Amino acid sequence: MKFSHKLALAMLALLAVVLNAGAAWLVRSSFDSQLAAAQRQNEAHHQRDAYGVKLALMEAGDEPFDAARLKEYGRRLQSYGGTGGEWMALYSGSGFAVWSSLPEAITADEQRAALAAGDAAVTYLDTGDGVFQLYATKVEQAAGSAWVLNAYDVTSLFEARNALLWGFARVEGAAFTALVVLVLAMSRLLTRPVARLEEAARHIAAGAYDQRTALGGEDELAALSRSFDRMAQAVQQKVEQLDLSVRQRDDFVAAFTHELKTPITSMMGYASLLRAGELPPETRKKAADYIYHETKRLEALSRKLMIFMELEHTGELALEPLELKTLEARLRRSRPPEAKTELRFEGFDQTKVLAQPDLLLALVQNLVSNAEKADPADGAVTLTAGTKEGRVTLAVKDKGRGIPAGELARVTEPFYMVDRSRARARNGSGFGLALCARIARLHGGELVIESEEGRGTTVRFDLKEAET
Repeated sequence: MKFSHKLALAMLALLAVVLNAGAAWLVRSSFDSQLAAAQRQNEAHHQRDAYGVKLALMEAGDEPFDAARLKEYGRRLQSYGGTGGEWMALYSGSGFAVWSSLPEAITADEQRAALAAGDAAVTYLDTGDGVFQLYATKVEQAAGSAWVLNAYDVTSLFEARNALLWGFARVEGAAFTALVVLVLAMSRLLTRPVARLEEAARHIAAGAYDQRTALGGEDELAALSRSFDRMAQAVQQKVEQLDLSVRQRDDFVAAFTHELKTPITSMMGYASLLRAGELPPETRKKAADYIYHETKRLEALSRKLMIFMELEHTGELALEPLELKTLEARLRRSRPPEAKTELRFEGFDQTKVLAQPDLLLALVQNLVSNAEKADPADGAVTLTAGTKEGRVTLAVKDKGRGIPAGELARVTEPFYMVDRSRARARNGSGFGLALCARIARLHGGELVIESEEGRGTTVRFDLKEAET
């Protein structure tokens, strides 16, 4: 059963209980009031009849007031047009019936039961044809004693009560039918936000992680909607991160496999050629050179891969003050003698940063190496340092080939190479910028690459400035 139907049934049940209880109380209060009024009136009539019998006894004086005279009194009252009540019966003091105008529906046993109830008691009798109030009073005088029994028809009061109950039941039935429609509509309106939450949850479970509820308002359901949407956003981001991680892992494995397969296949081919027998010196040298070249490249790849994996599990670095002129000196010393590209430094003289010296040197070396491989038109690579608001921005610039705009977003992925043939020819592995990006993050910065094809590339990152 839907929640809206449960809510509607609960509301209808509560309304039914309240309405029926209220109606029953009103009808009962009105009926009790009318019945009490009739009882007071009928009791007064009965007392008047009893007083009449008492007067008759007083008129008899000391003479015995026998049954004949009592019966005659009753007949005389009836001939006068009534007794003040609807019906009456007279009994001797010993309880024998003397005269009666009571309906046949009131049996002798029921009359004696009313006499047994005694004075000041009212007995209700439902004969099936009607409802009666019975009053009995014993009158005693010197002439004798007698019982006066009156019966008063109050059927109309009970019929009016029943008619009122049935009338209310009919009105309530019609009103309840209308209430069912209204309550169902209201419950659906009130539970519509819950339905939207359920629908969104169902879509998200099916994989549509961009589903949102976006319910307006300030009530509890609106607050639940906002919390649900925040949860959905977090789930979507987590799923996207997992998808990206899986794609990157698959790309990494595919690229790594490819990087190993191609040189190993060629090396095996050249090695088989060398093992086959005597070869011309030129062919033997070519084979040996290729095997040596690819072995060096795989060695460099292995070393960079180990460094990269180690950095992936490195937490917070222990940074220490480092003068950039010291970094400049170490960078110059590490340059191979055959290097032809000129290094130009700007702003390195008076600047000090917080860094891990060896990792920062590796970062800058990789950026300089990439800049040199870009064949700068002026044969120079420029390194600049600028300070602003406690941060030092290091930049490596070249005027080389540049990077196509469509490739910029991927150049920091492991094994990614813009020009694979040129990179392999220069022992490139596609790991350099991935290492640089990781080292920059460990220093609290991000690697920012700006490039224009044919005009050069600038790579920059931030470091914390050390106190001088």
